[in-house]
Amino acid sequence: AWAVGGPSGLTAGQRLLVFLGTGLWLGQVGHPAGHELIHRPARPLFRLGQAVYTAMLFGQHASAHRLVHHRYVASPQDTNSPRGTESWYRFAPRAWIGSFRQGWREEDALRARASGPQGLHPYAIYIGGGLAALGLGWAVAGWGGLLAWAGLALHAQAQILVSDYVQHFGLSRAILPDGRLEPVGPQHSWNTAHWASSALMLNAPRHSDHHAHPSRPYPAL
Repeated sequence: AWAVGGPSGLTAGQRLLVFLGTGLWLGQVGHPAGHELIHRPARPLFRLGQAVYTAMLFGQHASAHRLVHHRYVASPQDTNSPRGTESWYRFAPRAWIGSFRQGWREEDALRARASGPQGLHPYAIYIGGGLAALGLGWAVAGWGGLLAWAGLALHAQAQILVSDYVQHFGLSRAILPDGRLEPVGPQHSWNTAHWASSALMLNAPRHSDHHAHPSRPYPAL
C-alpha cells in the first residue's frame, strides 16, 4: 500500500508493476491458502482463513463458500455458479452481492439453531476487519494507501470470482423427482490439474474432487 499509494519514490510504471504483482499474489497464492484454511476443521486454522479473506475485503467468502456454494453448486440457488452463457461481467457483481447476502442468511440460521451463547457474529468480523484493513492502509500511506489497498483487494476479489466462473461455467445439476438436487459429481466442475497451476494453487484446480470431498486436505486431492 505504501509502495503503490504512498511517498515511496517509485515511478508510475513501477507503482503499476508492484500493484499488479501484489494483486496476483493475493489472488493466486493468498486465495488458495485461505480457501484451504476455511475448510480445515481446526478452529485456529479456520480463523486464519477468515482473516485472509477479511483482509482482502471479501470476508463473506469464508461463510458463503462453505455454507452455500458447496451445498448448491451448479444450481440457481448458488449465486457463485454462472448462469448458462452469462458473461463474467454480469456474473461478478451478482455473485459478490449474492454471496454476501446468502452467507449472512446462512450464518444467521446457524446461530438460530445453535444452543448456548454465541460469540461475535462472523459478519461483524468481516465488516469490522475490512474497515481495519482499510484503516491500516490509511495509517501507512494516507488516502493513497487506503485506495491502494482497496484496489488490491478488488484485484484479488476479481480473481476469486474468475475462479468460480470458469470452474463451473455451463454446468448444472439435475432436479430429482422429489425436488432435491442430484448429488454433486465430477461432471459439475471443470478441472485444470496441470502441474504448475496445481503446485501454485494447492491443487485447487482439481476442483471436482474438492467438491466431492470438501474436507479432504489439498495434498490428497
